[in-house]
Amino acid sequence: MGFLYERINCQDPPSCFNTSRVHTVIKATLNKTPTVVENFRNKAWLLAAKVNPHKANNSTNKRDKERLILDAVGGLMAESAWLLYVNRLYGEGTASHTEFVNASGQIDIQLSNGKSIEIRSSFPRNGVKFAVCSESYNFKNICKYDNVYKPSEIDKDFFGSVLFETPKEHLLNLEKETVLYLIGGSTKAMMQNENIAFNTSLVAEDDLTETKTNYRVVYLKDALDMEGFECYMDSLGFKKTGILS
Repeated sequence: MGFLYERINCQDPPSCFNTSRVHTVIKATLNKTPTVVENFRNKAWLLAAKVNPHKANNSTNKRDKERLILDAVGGLMAESAWLLYVNRLYGEGTASHTEFVNASGQIDIQLSNGKSIEIRSSFPRNGVKFAVCSESYNFKNICKYDNVYKPSEIDKDFFGSVLFETPKEHLLNLEKETVLYLIGGSTKAMMQNENIAFNTSLVAEDDLTETKTNYRVVYLKDALDMEGFECYMDSLGFKKTGILS
């Protein structure tokens, strides 16, 4: 997977419909081979089977199976992108996968200091710049309400965001590269900040349970970009040991 820093200037060109912010994001490009696609397909099917065991069984028809796989594979690709990015920049072993423990459908990463990152992904139909820059239709950085206000063994510390440029139906298409953007996210303290965060009930696009849930959200215009995330990592004591490529 290749990574490239990009800057999204919401006022280039000038627009009264956009914010005035300049976001530092990371473009991730997955160069797909038959082996890579098959690995993602198999992992997605296993995840779908754990989340929706009645839907994902031996009697599932081919079309429905492909739908379940596509619903799951976006989250897996988003997790992989964040994991590779953190380990490439801060050293191998800084981030690792967490074991799937329930049917929430969320993807998590564990840092070597015990902190955890919850990854959420979306597929903006009007493009990544629109999702990040639009004043009226700004996309949300989300987390489960319980993860902020009901501390438990699954409590999270950072809530990362991924926006896909590639439409969901093309994620596993060998003839098209998959492109996604690491946008940044919010710390737990930001999610608890009443000035920028609020509660809402919604069906998250990447929640495989497809159930309406209470979320705590921060608009992306108010969240940290990737430069802000790297400052957050600095505050945790992590030092950059590599470069992105």
